[in-house]
Amino acid sequence: MALSMGILAADDPGADVRPIIARSWLRSTACGVVQASELRLPYDEDIDDDSRLIRTAQPVLERLMATMSDTRYSLLLADPEGRLIHRWVGTKSLYGPLDNASIAPGFGFAEEHAGTNGVGTALEEARVVTVNGTEHFTEGLHPFACVGVPIRNPIRGNIEGVLDFSCLSKEFNVLMTPLLVEVGKHIETRFGQQASASEAALLECFVRTSRHHRGPVVGMRPNVFLSNTVAAEQISATDKAVLWDVASTYARRGRRDGVVELSTGRYSFQIAVDADGTEPGGGVVLSLRPETVVQPPRPLSGSPRPAVLRPASRPSALHGKPYRAGRGTLAKASQPKSGRSPQWKKLLDRMEALARVSEPVAFTGDDGSGKLWAAKRLAAMRGGGVRIFDAELERGAWQGTLIDRCRGALAAGESVIIRRIDRLTVPVRTELGDLVRHSEERMRLTVTCTEDPRDTVVRALAGFAHQLWIPPLAQRLDDVVDIVPQLLAELEPDRVMTCALPAQQVLMRYSWPGNVTELRDVLAAALVEAKGDQIEVADLPAWLMKRAHRRQLTPFEQSERDLIIDALASVGNNRAEAARVLGIGRATLYRKLRALGIPHGPELT
Repeated sequence: MALSMGILAADDPGADVRPIIARSWLRSTACGVVQASELRLPYDEDIDDDSRLIRTAQPVLERLMATMSDTRYSLLLADPEGRLIHRWVGTKSLYGPLDNASIAPGFGFAEEHAGTNGVGTALEEARVVTVNGTEHFTEGLHPFACVGVPIRNPIRGNIEGVLDFSCLSKEFNVLMTPLLVEVGKHIETRFGQQASASEAALLECFVRTSRHHRGPVVGMRPNVFLSNTVAAEQISATDKAVLWDVASTYARRGRRDGVVELSTGRYSFQIAVDADGTEPGGGVVLSLRPETVVQPPRPLSGSPRPAVLRPASRPSALHGKPYRAGRGTLAKASQPKSGRSPQWKKLLDRMEALARVSEPVAFTGDDGSGKLWAAKRLAAMRGGGVRIFDAELERGAWQGTLIDRCRGALAAGESVIIRRIDRLTVPVRTELGDLVRHSEERMRLTVTCTEDPRDTVVRALAGFAHQLWIPPLAQRLDDVVDIVPQLLAELEPDRVMTCALPAQQVLMRYSWPGNVTELRDVLAAALVEAKGDQIEVADLPAWLMKRAHRRQLTPFEQSERDLIIDALASVGNNRAEAARVLGIGRATLYRKLRALGIPHGPELT
């Protein structure tokens, strides 16, 4: 009955269950928490008694508990994962009920373990939460009332932990909520006072700028984002990365003002500086003025499309003009902008150096990563036409004469590209090796090869003194910003198509196992759905929306995510069993599920 009430409240504002409780009950149900069973909470006794959170909060809470020594109240401190790390109890008679409910240091009260409660729900909602009696999801917590107050670091903006007030439900006093909020603010102030000199300088500069500028003001440094009320209303979470990238680039170049396009329009900005003319502690403080403000991006259905700012001209194509591969096709290579990531810039630097020495080059990498584009780019740097042979399309007798045709094209002064040499027969690869090692015409020869462990392929590549590896798109997601307009120009050469910023940011949160080829296919599908001349979030395939992460993952995190998904799939999404298979605790697995953006439901990928 209680569960049905919680679900009803999520759909019916008139229900007698508070929406915040109803949402928590839905999450608890989705996580498989059982209402009637005995609480089985994760336990970790390894608590750092000298942690920053305990050092900061302990003096405040001990002074408060000194005034509550004879009351049946308790104060608890939890870390950002919901594990209780300290407990203060007013009277000894309360220890028994608390211990029986595992409300003690070391036990984890994240919602996926304990259901609706003051600690876990405060973390999920990132706000002050009161849970009284039967509002708790599990029956074991029904005797209690609690107030959870997230403690935020005022400099970094992250949640450092949760302050929880707990007592028996019949003894709860509503005045404890505002009291606890004030105590939480006092602890947050102490966090601000303990900030490093650079963080304090950033905060001081932010406050000073906010006093003199009525528009949006933001302060940023790695892991820190400050914003005034106006900025919080106009700047979405997805805009933060854009602002940091633009502002830090301008600051490094010594420029103090510029223009940036965000999801809500175009803004001019000015970088505030200290008296000595430098940014505080490696961070930046920006005051923004809207130039062209549009309505926020529409939801997935229902509202009209926003007005957008469009580039003055259409970008160039990524792969140059179309060509017909097969028995050697003469094509003109193009040199479009292709990426901004450090990996890609390093690759281009090496290609520019090799263009001057005219020696055979082999490009290797995953399927769809852009090996052919790189080979054509190198040929364009060397000048003249380029003859392209595709081993995938060369069959039978045509493949047998491939090397002779390559020799003829090279003798005529053309650059030659042989695609996918891993698809050549062994005799032809042997001829290719002889051409690379001994022919005088070999200088303008370039090949591409998908990474292949076969010995004959390795031996064929061994003749190339210069082998350039194309990193997968997952390792250079910054390049998506440049690749998307180029692919759109290639897919729609007769009209100007752009990609809305929210849609572009979704594309940058996907891992792209199929690399640039997969990105091209996604954009082609989105163009079919697009109603105008801009791709919106709603136009992207549904499967991409499910698989796009909320943040960019490092290569290590991506590998870890794939490993966890495989483990969950192998045990039918049984998370307890998956934790056992992976050799980690359930609490650790749950933390990784949240951090790596792995869905809780049956849809794992």
